[in-house]
Amino acid sequence: MNRTLTLFGLLIPLAASAAQGGPDTYGYTWKDSNEPGGPVFNWIDITGTGFQVTGLADDNIVGPFAMFTNMPFYWYDRKDVWIGSNGYIAFNSTNIASPFPNIPQAGGANDYISGLTADLTFTGAGNPGQCWVYDTPDTTIFSWISVPFWSATPPTWTGSNTFQIILNKLDSTITVQILEQTGFTQNNDLLLGIECISGDIGLQHSADVYPVGNYAIRYYAPQVPLLAITDGAVRFVGANGSRGVSLQRNGPAHPLVMQVRNTGNQPLSNITAQAQVFTPNNLLAVSDQVTIANLTPGADSLITFPIAFAPSTNGTHRYVGTISGIPNELVTTNNTLTQELAVYDTTLAVQQVRWNGGTDDGIGIGWNGGNGGVGVYLDRPPFSPCYVTGYTIRLVNNLTPVGMYLKVFADDGPNGSPGTRIDSIYVQPANAVAGDQVHAVGAPFLWDQGGLYVQWYMGGNNINIAQDITAPFSLHTYEVLDNVWAEYRDRETTDFHLGLRVEQLPVYDVGCSGFFGVVDGQVVTQPTIVRTWVKNSGNQAASGFPVNYRFAAEPVVTQNFPSTLQPGDSLLFTFTQALLPTSTQTGALCAWSDWSSDITAGNDTVCVNLDVVAGIAEQAYALLDVRPNPASDRVTLSGYGTGGATVDLVDLSGALVRRWALGAGDNATLALDGVAPGTYLYQVTAPDRRFTGKLVVHR
Repeated sequence: MNRTLTLFGLLIPLAASAAQGGPDTYGYTWKDSNEPGGPVFNWIDITGTGFQVTGLADDNIVGPFAMFTNMPFYWYDRKDVWIGSNGYIAFNSTNIASPFPNIPQAGGANDYISGLTADLTFTGAGNPGQCWVYDTPDTTIFSWISVPFWSATPPTWTGSNTFQIILNKLDSTITVQILEQTGFTQNNDLLLGIECISGDIGLQHSADVYPVGNYAIRYYAPQVPLLAITDGAVRFVGANGSRGVSLQRNGPAHPLVMQVRNTGNQPLSNITAQAQVFTPNNLLAVSDQVTIANLTPGADSLITFPIAFAPSTNGTHRYVGTISGIPNELVTTNNTLTQELAVYDTTLAVQQVRWNGGTDDGIGIGWNGGNGGVGVYLDRPPFSPCYVTGYTIRLVNNLTPVGMYLKVFADDGPNGSPGTRIDSIYVQPANAVAGDQVHAVGAPFLWDQGGLYVQWYMGGNNINIAQDITAPFSLHTYEVLDNVWAEYRDRETTDFHLGLRVEQLPVYDVGCSGFFGVVDGQVVTQPTIVRTWVKNSGNQAASGFPVNYRFAAEPVVTQNFPSTLQPGDSLLFTFTQALLPTSTQTGALCAWSDWSSDITAGNDTVCVNLDVVAGIAEQAYALLDVRPNPASDRVTLSGYGTGGATVDLVDLSGALVRRWALGAGDNATLALDGVAPGTYLYQVTAPDRRFTGKLVVHR
């Protein structure tokens, strides 16, 4: 289907005379079935032996399909293949649509085989088009059967095309057979040929020329390549596909991942791989690099850089992955890839979740016939949970005017594709006006996990959505024709002004997260100030709520929080009433918040276990003699009684370092072997008394 960009002849059929072509820069040649020594036309019917491909529509691609064995193609092998509705196969997920580029052409669509590439369609009432695949270890065949050209007039198709692409894994030949070709395509836009992964090497059979029926073309790989290919490439950054990722300001750090491939036929060594993240103001936030020592032809290297990106400012960031240091490299345009990182401020109650920036190119996009649309995929909520309350969109114009449809789908379809429809609204023509708009969803709904697809669909001709052509790009854009989704053909250079308006649910949640100055297992012998960290884990400011502490079964001490605690913040809270050792006992010291609005009780309380010693007479302390103190290798204790005792030595964090059991008698010498220099607390427990104190070990 043709698209309109706020703008919106008959050719002679390919001659039946003998023809051949090439070589291209690498060495591929072609001959047709009229050329001596060329292929003999021999149609292979696979409709009874292969499997039928589903999901093809208008201007879309399906896959990948894993072939039984690899297909040699140029200087590399391919196993996964995608099938395009417009009459081609590709070794990546590129979506090729009219106007079709000449071959070769670096950038855009690369790494594909054009059988009879034209504006074909599998949609429209009564469309007879089919696609079949037959796969064996030696041969893979792709057949388009009775597939018509797209037409702007009902039933939106015309003519008929039956052709096939045959991949021979044994001799590396590629054969295209045209069984039938009738009718004419829009603008006589046709293409036949092959193009390599870099895009600057390829062999074009013909362009804008209609092939005849009962005709075959065969492409031959060179026995000896004409080029020694030295080429490395960044295959992806972030994850396969290099698509945009949503992050939270001050949230988890984002690992910087890159995959590098040797796309040539020569070994590579000492490749420098660099990762850089730039802020919305183009300031360098993170930079890191590693060296890839060796990379053989066709091999990949997956890198996770030592430094991750910690998002501290909101807005659109760029993660740029680059390789360098490859002498005499043939292609350098594939040495850099960029991933869009959308960082959201989770303290804001209302957000616009979208990939587009604030600018557009002033040229809208729509579809001839008014039966088309676009979509975007939003990979995750900016905060969870949240409510989706509206659609955000910018229109360039609506000349007729006509209405439009806005829809939301869950990503629960096959392989994460659009699945369950969650919301759908129709916007009346009077409300579908040029400029930025927010339209309420049919009913607000909860978004707490997974991604969402947002769709804009035309309600007629001459309505155009705005495009953002300022890098970086999300690669999450789609074209939607007859309700079939396909990756947008220009997704590498375009985002759409389309997204969602979301609002945070009010979350009231404060709690005590830790103590300051006391640790688990600590011995307390004197009045102790109780201090606890209070954290606001919700998204609403909190103030005036009670904070409490209690030791064992003693009375609760309560005090109101004296200030306002903002979402995400923590504050050290000090009780004015100290913990008094009124009795000797072991128990839990607990602090907790007691806010009536709090919705999560599980994080309100924190506890440590303490040994509280009280009521020890001064003379009892005088009876215990610890010498020397500070000590080095040994320490002698005397005066703890004749009934034996237990000695615990703990560090200042409360961790037990050493325990001794003392026999009957009134003194003992303890070896300090293995006790590191430092300050410790000791506790001597006898049948009728307990002693505590400080011991310093130094050497």
